Amino acid sequence: MKQNIRGVGIGTPSLVMILAVLCLTVFAVLTLSTANVESALVERRAAFVAGYYEADTKATIIRAQILENAGNGLFPDMIDGVDVAYEHSPDGILVIYTIEVNDVLDLFVKLRIFDHRDVVLEWRTVYSQDWEADDSIEVWDGEI
Repeated sequence: MKQNIRGVGIGTPSLVMILAVLCLTVFAVLTLSTANVESALVERRAAFVAGYYEADTKATIIRAQILENAGNGLFPDMIDGVDVAYEHSPDGILVIYTIEVNDVLDLFVKLRIFDHRDVVLEWRTVYSQDWEADDSIEVWDGEI
């Protein structure tokens, strides 16, 4: 008598192994692409931070020079290659200047000088480029 032996043959484990290898390959490719994208993001962020702190250092040096010059009664229109604007008022002297952080951002500084000291009114980053609306995509306005 011949017995039929039931069991797992060679085909099923091979298919499971192929499926496992394909899944691991896909996960490896996704991990690599995510790592590349995050690396580029970190490099852009590091460049921004370095540019910001360079501009901040330069703005602080210019602020010290403005105070020194104001103490001597001098108000130069340019300090270290940066245009400086002055506005005299009863409250003191309003000083405004901007320093480039990167190609799209500037560090905007507004000071008020009175009694040989200063008060920082604004010290922030602002966009240096004009905003342009993108009207290239037709948007449904709700009318039929």
